[in-house]
Amino acid sequence: MPKLTLPSGHTWAFVDANPQGKTTLLCLHGFPDLGYGYRHQIGPWARAGFRVVVPDMLGYGGSDAPIDPLQYTTKRLAGDLMALLTALGVGRAIVVGHDWGSFTAGRVALWHPDRVLALVLMSVPYTAPARAPMSLNIIAERAPNLGYQLFLASPEAAPTLEENIPYFLALTFSPPSQRTDFTPKGVMKSLLLSPFASAPSMPCLLKGDAHRAYLNSFRTRGLTGATNYYRTAHLRFLEETAASLPSALPSSLPVLSIYGTLDRTIAPAALKAQRRFVPRLTEVPLKGAGHWVMIEDVPGEESPSFVDEGADPLAEWREQMSAGAWKGRSGDGGAVGREVLSWLKGLDIVEVRGKL
Repeated sequence: MPKLTLPSGHTWAFVDANPQGKTTLLCLHGFPDLGYGYRHQIGPWARAGFRVVVPDMLGYGGSDAPIDPLQYTTKRLAGDLMALLTALGVGRAIVVGHDWGSFTAGRVALWHPDRVLALVLMSVPYTAPARAPMSLNIIAERAPNLGYQLFLASPEAAPTLEENIPYFLALTFSPPSQRTDFTPKGVMKSLLLSPFASAPSMPCLLKGDAHRAYLNSFRTRGLTGATNYYRTAHLRFLEETAASLPSALPSSLPVLSIYGTLDRTIAPAALKAQRRFVPRLTEVPLKGAGHWVMIEDVPGEESPSFVDEGADPLAEWREQMSAGAWKGRSGDGGAVGREVLSWLKGLDIVEVRGKL
């Protein structure tokens, strides 16, 4: 521990903070992130009495990274995540997600509604299953701010990103006030192939140990698994159509949506659609925040970060956090940490033990 091989055959690495907690928060990260992305929230949420389980998603960090995109459909991810909770003795959980983790959290609630107590969706609004096949080209035409996904789904994405990891991190983790808009079709690729990529000087939200952790992790793991998520659109459509997944989330399910008002990856139409399909919705726009809401409003980096140079740079961090390193730290997790705890206090489910 904290690694488990699940019935699918996939091994997942994770933090399991405060396993004696009354209710479990299952926290899912997105692209290009790690479970380490929740480093500022794990402690405050665990100190508030919650069990906090934070995996490296499939394709990232210490978890397996299969080559086949089929392994990354949200049906399969949801199955693995529920198997992880079962192995930990957890029956139901509050599922928290950011970016692709938010999209996956919404699908967990559709595939396994009996296992989800509440949802927290960050930076990606809830998206209903498609009722007709829709290629990424069509999606990019309808929502130009998602044009970058065409490049990330292409075979050339992983090798191009792996050759330019420092610049890629600076590009994607730049502060919202200075962010280069890579979202239109073709822009991300051209930026990565430009002379700027060889000598990145852009401001980056990742500092010190955090920057070293991401740099080492992506250099070690590569980005084929991480970009596979963008290759699952048609596979997901087939699975969701075959299962006749509903469009709307259950009417009894409480959902908190947190997003930055300066996040270029969110289209107003996506927020409008979310309001249509999420009956019990609370929205919290964070004024002046961008995409990385979990780290933008948190001063400095917590230390020690337990980052090493080996094949799994954050293995020691996961071990230490699971062993209770969060107990001796301070901080409230920034705007996200505060908003989530405030919202949860208003829900009756907080006192539910949530275990098998």
